Amino acid sequence: MDNMTDVTAAVDQIDLSTNPILLKLSSTSIPHHTYPHTLSMTADELITNVPLPADSNETHTKNLFFKDKKHGLFLVCACTDAEVNTKELGKMLKLEGKVNLRLADEKVLMEKLGVKKGCVGPLAIMNNADKDVTLVLDEGLMSKAKVHSHPLRNDASTALVPSDLLKFITECGVEPTMIAFGKKGDAAPLLAGKVPSSRPDGDKSSSKPKLPPKDKNAPKAANQNKKQTKKGETQLALKWKKEENFAMWYTDVIVLSEMISYYDISGCYILRPWSYKIWE
Repeated sequence: MDNMTDVTAAVDQIDLSTNPILLKLSSTSIPHHTYPHTLSMTADELITNVPLPADSNETHTKNLFFKDKKHGLFLVCACTDAEVNTKELGKMLKLEGKVNLRLADEKVLMEKLGVKKGCVGPLAIMNNADKDVTLVLDEGLMSKAKVHSHPLRNDASTALVPSDLLKFITECGVEPTMIAFGKKGDAAPLLAGKVPSSRPDGDKSSSKPKLPPKDKNAPKAANQNKKQTKKGETQLALKWKKEENFAMWYTDVIVLSEMISYYDISGCYILRPWSYKIWE
């Protein structure tokens, strides 16, 4: 990490000799490089404070710790340029039923992963003794030359090749869930049966065909299911005979006898006193 000299020069040396992550890496003979840097609370701060060479194909991680009352806890670790859509995440994880993923508070973070806010990363999964946190890794991390992650503190980072990161996670007794997150700014996948609004006018083959315009002079079709009532008349008698149209006759009976009234919402009606008395 010779390119990090300028970053680490301005940072006081920190003692990492007792860091549990580094001790675990050393005990399992996993090659790694850990370096101190300016304290960074977010992935955006890391990118600014600890820039990686553009041609290095290396990345820091963006880490989100979610909690769902039904489905449990999820630690999501992705490339810094990945688009993590909370609403779509449940579908990507194939969670069934109601899904309500929300960021867990720092108390849960400390209890389950032993880290403070801003210090979490994939290496923190080592502290999940209860094995009740699902580790979700971005498949994009696997194509990087190295992945930089906090070793339980946000004033230092540990660089690992992806295969060694997976080896460390396996040594912790965890099997990660791999998900291919898209990058920020990528076009969203098209929904089946829908035409995107941005599609050019010449490419709307899948849109609904337009109906021919109605002839304003054409006579209106007679309504075969209703009998017309003259203006000012009150419908106090049945307008239909049972043998003529049973459905309309039945409607007349229950409405004109003041048993029910139809509501504005389709399928809903109001029980009036007579029908309520029969019901009781």
